[in-house]
Amino acid sequence: MELPHRLAGRKPDLWADIVVAAAAVGLAAAGRMLVDLFAPGVVAYAFVFPAVIFASLVAGARAGLIATICCELLIWYYVIPPRRDWNISVPDMIGLVVATISLIITIWPVSAFRATALRLREEQQRHVELLSLALREVDHRTRNNFQIAASLLLSRAAGQPDPHLRDELQAAAGRLQSLASVYSNLALSSADLSTVLLHDHLREVCDRIREGMLPAGVSLSFDAEPVQVPAQKAVAIALIVNECLTNAAKHAFPDGLGAVAVWMRPEGDNILLTIEDDGKGRDPEGDAGTGSKLMTVLARSLGASLLVTSATTTDHGTRCELKVPLAD
Repeated sequence: MELPHRLAGRKPDLWADIVVAAAAVGLAAAGRMLVDLFAPGVVAYAFVFPAVIFASLVAGARAGLIATICCELLIWYYVIPPRRDWNISVPDMIGLVVATISLIITIWPVSAFRATALRLREEQQRHVELLSLALREVDHRTRNNFQIAASLLLSRAAGQPDPHLRDELQAAAGRLQSLASVYSNLALSSADLSTVLLHDHLREVCDRIREGMLPAGVSLSFDAEPVQVPAQKAVAIALIVNECLTNAAKHAFPDGLGAVAVWMRPEGDNILLTIEDDGKGRDPEGDAGTGSKLMTVLARSLGASLLVTSATTTDHGTRCELKVPLAD
C-alpha cells in the first residue's frame, strides 16, 4: 500500500498506477505461460483475478482497471481460440464480458478496503503524534518543576548557617537535578519516550558534579560505552552515581587535591558501573548516612549488586561497583 506514496514526487500518480498494474500483469502472464507448458488454454482466467486484486490492493482502483484491461486483451489474443487472432466466437465473447464485469465488481471492495486501511493508518499516526507531543510537553513541565524545586533548595542552603543542614539541602537539590536530567534525555533517546541513553545521562550527571561540587584541584573523568535502558532504571542508576560522586566531593579530598574516575560498560547480561577515587578512603567505623542508605535501597530496587570497597588502582581511596541486570 505504500508503493504509490514512495513513487509520488518521482513520477506522476498515473505512472505509479501503470507500474503497479504492469507488475501485476507480468505476474499473471508468467503464471499463464507456466500452465500452458503442461495444459495450453486451460482455465483462461486463473491468474487474472489474483493480478487484479494485487494491483487494486497496492495502488487502488485505477491500477486494478488498467490491470483488468491488459489481462483481458492478452487472454483474448493469446488464450481464447483461435490463438493469436482477434476473431472470437459469441460464447467466448460472452464469457470474456462476464469475466470483465466480475473483475470490475471485484475491484470496488478491494479498493474500498485499501482506502479504509490507509485512512485508519493515517488517523492512528496522527493520534500517536498527538500523544507523543502531549507526553513531551508533560516531560518538559516536569523537568522544569524539578529544576525549580532544586533551585529553591540551593537558595535555602546558601542562607543556612548550619553546615550539616546546608549539606543536606544541597544533596537533596542534587537528587532533584538528577531526576530532572532524565526528562531532558528522554526525547533524545527514543521515539516512544520510554528509554534513555544511559551514557549521555551519566555524563550530564558527572558534568554537573564537576562544575558544582568538586574542588578545583580534583579531576573527574568519565568513560562509557553506549547503553540504552528504560527511563525508570536510568533514574535509579543516576541517583546512585550522584550519591557516590557527592560523597567523594564532600569527604574524600580534605586537601582539595585528587581524582575521580567513572566508567561503565556492558558485561554479559549486566551493566558494570564503577566509581573510584584516590581520596582518603572510607572510615570503616563510620555510620551509614542517608546517602548510603538511599544507594542500598535503589540498588535493591534494580535487582543490582552494589559493592563499596577500597580503591584497587591506588593504595588509598574508595571504589563503588554497581552491577545492574540489563533485562527487566
